Amino acid sequence: MKIGTYNVLGLTGFPAPEAAKVIGLPGSESNVKHFAGIFAGLDCDILALQEGVAVRAMQQVANRMGCHLSTAPSPINWPGHVLSRCPIRESRTLSHAGPDEEVPPFSRTLGATLLEVAAGELLWVVNLHLHPHDVLLREREGDILRGRLEQLLQVTGNAVVLGDCNSEITEKMHGHLRAMGFANAMQEVGGGIEATMDTVGVNTHYIDHIYCSPALAGKLKSARVVRDDGFRHAGPQEDRLWVHSDHLPVVAELDWPEWGAQEV
Repeated sequence: MKIGTYNVLGLTGFPAPEAAKVIGLPGSESNVKHFAGIFAGLDCDILALQEGVAVRAMQQVANRMGCHLSTAPSPINWPGHVLSRCPIRESRTLSHAGPDEEVPPFSRTLGATLLEVAAGELLWVVNLHLHPHDVLLREREGDILRGRLEQLLQVTGNAVVLGDCNSEITEKMHGHLRAMGFANAMQEVGGGIEATMDTVGVNTHYIDHIYCSPALAGKLKSARVVRDDGFRHAGPQEDRLWVHSDHLPVVAELDWPEWGAQEV
């Protein structure tokens, strides 16, 4: 099984003005066709997306790919999506805005999708996007995530946490995951943590991660940050020079389940 995570910057491309000249605006036919092809090219059985678009536009992408789709809405403006070749049993929105919270925990998104990956085998896919600037809020988000995971793991011990953590592995959320026995795919089988933002025009960051629960950690086979043509560029920035997002995808392969993922 191959899983991936990718912050897609609202399907605008980066920089957006240059990308729009070629692929059009998010939701347009040319834009949908472009990103459906990019996501299909990653060849993931499960692909978690952050900073997504309205569900109708993402449905068009999923239909072109022949994938199942779940969406976790954002309390503010950054929904998350999961594209899956495996059937969806249920999905849960885990991010909510209280009446007095201007910026609630997981103001971007936090959702969980339960997949039936094979007969008798279930998998939780937790798609998250932490706050980009507020460290104290990210610590609070980490505490919330740990509590949610403890509940989800009562259903099945098979779980992956995918997303834009907006933090390096020294922060509290990562400590919670390590304490629970989750393994970081890049650390385990990818040769170490690598930059997931390093294209021309953005600062370098190491913030997008894949974690596997203890039941799956030993089944990790490989992991990499995708730096293929179109995903990043060393510059200099020129007219009509753009990449698919300001982030890079992270993908990992697991030697699981034994009989492979079901087809749609």
